[in-house]
Amino acid sequence: MKGITEKFRGKKILVIGDLMIDEYISGKVERISPEAPVPVVEAEAVTAKPGGAANVAVNLKALGAVPCVLGVIGKDKKGKQLKQMLEQNGINISLLIEDETRPTTVKTRIIAGSQQLLRVDWESKEYLNEKVLKKIREEFLEDFRSFDGIIISDYGKGVVTKELFKIAAEVKKEGKVVTLDPKERNFHIYHDITAMTPNMKETYQATGIYPETEKEAEEAGKKLIERFKLDFALITRSEKGMSLIKKENSYHIPARAKQVYDVTGAGDTVIAVFTLALVSGELPEKAAEIANIAGGIVVGKLGTATVTTEEIERVLKEGA
Repeated sequence: MKGITEKFRGKKILVIGDLMIDEYISGKVERISPEAPVPVVEAEAVTAKPGGAANVAVNLKALGAVPCVLGVIGKDKKGKQLKQMLEQNGINISLLIEDETRPTTVKTRIIAGSQQLLRVDWESKEYLNEKVLKKIREEFLEDFRSFDGIIISDYGKGVVTKELFKIAAEVKKEGKVVTLDPKERNFHIYHDITAMTPNMKETYQATGIYPETEKEAEEAGKKLIERFKLDFALITRSEKGMSLIKKENSYHIPARAKQVYDVTGAGDTVIAVFTLALVSGELPEKAAEIANIAGGIVVGKLGTATVTTEEIERVLKEGA
């Protein structure tokens, strides 16, 4: 598997989904508020990073791919900020759509040291209006053939719809890799894609089986494949690693993380690497191994983060 990440360079990936900003207010806690039994955070810094589907795109770019985002932001100050961050990261935003009827999604986390104390979400979960949906459909239909693969990053904020999956099914028929990071809210609309990457909770919500053991992961994976008409499923199982379930067999990979600081955005990294490996011609088993390595690296970083091909190759070399 050495040198596999060299194949990532130049791959064109379309990321469709819920774009957002991950904002961090960091400081220190030295006292309890006299107004209520809560800690007082003495704020020292405010930082912001692309989150959700935008973080998937940033991960792809960090790995040498050429990502483009198809999603919606508000026509507001935070939307302008997100556009600037994406452009600064070298992301193609030509398919980005502004919707003045909704705010740009922002998740604000208040952190003391390495401990997250609170999260405040600014968002709309309403499905997109017909005017914006039509624009997304048109952009998808017009542009998908120019990409090597499609990632659907669903955070349940209204971008991912039933109509989107009708198109995705046609895209898959044309031989494109279409992967999905799912959300329970939309289980009823998913179908006919290459693979999905649910975590343990999402797997349970979709199948009624909590994949603690390898056997349970295999049973749940078969149900995922049948229910959503997948080629295979990659279940992320926290400290237990990952399970790749195919129609004919299963492949279980132990966790790689040495120390977990923050799982924020880890799923974004996993689906970015997994998809890149698939469109680079790797077998699903190898793609899952590389994604597992990447996930182990990113949870060792604080906040929404990315991995590089150099970091992945270093781990591969250590395990060689």
